[in-house]
Formats: sequence, structure tokens, C-alpha cells
Amino acid sequence: MKEDILSLLLQTEEEYDSAVKDAVAEAEKYVDSRRKEQAEYTEEMRQELSAYERAESEKLELALAAESAKMESKAVILKQHMKARQMEKADWISELLKEEVLSLLWR
Repeated sequence: MKEDILSLLLQTEEEYDSAVKDAVAEAEKYVDSRRKEQAEYTEEMRQELSAYERAESEKLELALAAESAKMESKAVILKQHMKARQMEKADWISELLKEEVLSLLWR
């Protein structure tokens, strides 16, 4: 009977060791699976962030290009106005000089 109990104890201990080893193996598989999922999720988030940054950068570039074109257009108009004013000023000075010369000639 002692041999049967000893045999049962050894068998139980072996089963316990086997169960612990199986549990550890399962836990390691689970941890590896979670790490893989986490790495995939992190990579997905990194790609989404990169795509978002590219999209926002493109939007900003387009907005800046539009603003630049608008400012260039205004600059052309302002240059035209400045030329017109300079021509008016030149004509006015020319007219004043003509009058002065004529008045000097009539004296």
C-alpha cells in the first residue's frame, strides 16, 4: 500500500510539474501574442500619424501657396497704382515747370 501511495504521489507530482510547465508555456505564448499585437498596433498608429502629418503638411503648403499667390497679385496691383501715381506726379511737376518757364518768358 505504501508503494501505491508513493506511486500516486510521484504521479501527482509529475502531473503537477507537467501542468505548471504547460501553464508557463501557455503564459509565454499569451505574452508573445500580446507583444506581437502591441507591436502591430504601435506600427499602425505610427503609420496613421505619418499619414496625418503628410496630409496636414500638404494642406499647409497649399494654403501657403494660395496666400503667396494672393499676395503677389496684390503686389502687382499696388505696383501698378504706384506707377500711375508716379506718372501723375511727374505730369503735375512737368505742368508746374511749364507754367514757371512760361511765366519767366513773359516777364
